[in-house]
Amino acid sequence: MRPLPAFVAARLAAVRADPCGVPLPVFNSLLSAVASADPSHSHLPLHFFRCLLLPRRRPDGFTLSSLASSFLQLVSSRSHAAASLHAFSLRLGLLHADPVLTNSIVLLYLRLSDSVSTALHLFEEMPVRTASTYNALISYSPADADIWPFVRHMVTDGLTPDRFTLSAVLSSCMSEHYGRELHCFAMKAGMCSDIDFHVSSGLVSMYCRVCQPGLARRVFDRMQRRNVVSWTAMVGGYAKNGMFEDAVNAFQSMWLIDAILPNRIALISVLSACNGLMGLTQGNQVHGFAVRMGLYGEMSLNNALIDMYAKGGALRYARRVFDDNTWRKDMISWGSMVLGYGLHGMGAEAVALFDHMHASGVKPDSIIGLGVLSACCRAGLVLKGLEIYNSLVKDHKVQPTEEMSACVVDLLGRSGLIDHALDFIKSMSVEPGPSVWGALLDASVIHSNKEAQDLACKSLLRMEEGSPSNLVLVSNLYANSGRWNIVEQVRAKIKQGTLKKTPGRSWVKPAT
Repeated sequence: MRPLPAFVAARLAAVRADPCGVPLPVFNSLLSAVASADPSHSHLPLHFFRCLLLPRRRPDGFTLSSLASSFLQLVSSRSHAAASLHAFSLRLGLLHADPVLTNSIVLLYLRLSDSVSTALHLFEEMPVRTASTYNALISYSPADADIWPFVRHMVTDGLTPDRFTLSAVLSSCMSEHYGRELHCFAMKAGMCSDIDFHVSSGLVSMYCRVCQPGLARRVFDRMQRRNVVSWTAMVGGYAKNGMFEDAVNAFQSMWLIDAILPNRIALISVLSACNGLMGLTQGNQVHGFAVRMGLYGEMSLNNALIDMYAKGGALRYARRVFDDNTWRKDMISWGSMVLGYGLHGMGAEAVALFDHMHASGVKPDSIIGLGVLSACCRAGLVLKGLEIYNSLVKDHKVQPTEEMSACVVDLLGRSGLIDHALDFIKSMSVEPGPSVWGALLDASVIHSNKEAQDLACKSLLRMEEGSPSNLVLVSNLYANSGRWNIVEQVRAKIKQGTLKKTPGRSWVKPAT
């Protein structure tokens, strides 16, 4: 545990010297200062409360509110602490008399994933609600929760949404219609002024999220002053909408025009744009920029670098970043490297890295399992692929997905073991989907197995969803055999449905 800051230690010494004579506001400020000083001191406010205050005087609402804020940083026993504070506030008669205290306890429950229902129950019991109450509910509700009833309830209670409300609502808005209404409200309320970056940046992010980067750019260009959040929202929005060149240009303008240094999120966003452009040169520049800014050891940034180098074919650079022991790796780090090897047909290297991961004590998940299995498929490592699949399911208790099963079918089918592939499909714990039957169809075409072809074609035609490429292959097979009535049905299904075959393209970066 780190030592307390000097001003906090001095205040603590004064309280300990005369616990009875120190005014209660001074003790309350001590609790707040200790709670915000350092996460390693999160247990101290409760200790001081029990030993110095509780035996001598009655706490007030601000005391308990400060205590609730300190509980947010507790590593363990937060649920028990929240329930105890809730009960203690009720016994003292402070819970419903002090909205600030009630808001603090509501926020504490919301931050506990298993206590959201308790927070909502406490909210319903509140005789007086403030804007802060609704802002806490909107900001910290679960990701899949519908926040619009809270917004309507807030207006019904006679409260006007403020900048914090609007920023929280914009961050979860997935509808262009609602987004435009929020934009209109912000304009009428004067929330898009020069001094407020949050609402305008939220509008930029929202429009990019609903696939309207043009509207996002209009909001962005009307901002008289922009900060790193605004620029990062624009760079990330362009990248997510496939406008990779615009993302790179916005990243460069960020520090060339406004002289704003990018943060970690901006660097990760522009790296995804470099992926889309297959621009290793730009990626190298971003890498160098990150090193100069001292952000190189950050996990999510290094994962983005590995992904960018691996997808661009620069596996030597990807492995160099991965092998650097100055940063801690997570599952995404291992998975990106394994998938990179698999993408470029380096099955032996992918398997070796997977074995190294296992020896390091890292437990694989279905994503890494899919990556190493697809690498085995491309390299033709049939026995090793089957061994890894069995190990994933039996030893590591990984629940097999349809994609993993499709890899096994492809592995067996491409090596000519069509009967084994059929037996595997029959024994699958998940329902065979389009990817499984598509893998069997490809293998049966390669090895001219008419029985497996017919089975795969019939299974694909029964399904409403799937890859258009599979249905095109089915159509071609029936056309070759002269069964034109079925060909017409398949092609009508492709045209009438939502299935659209993505046109293929190749991307070549010319030498300069």
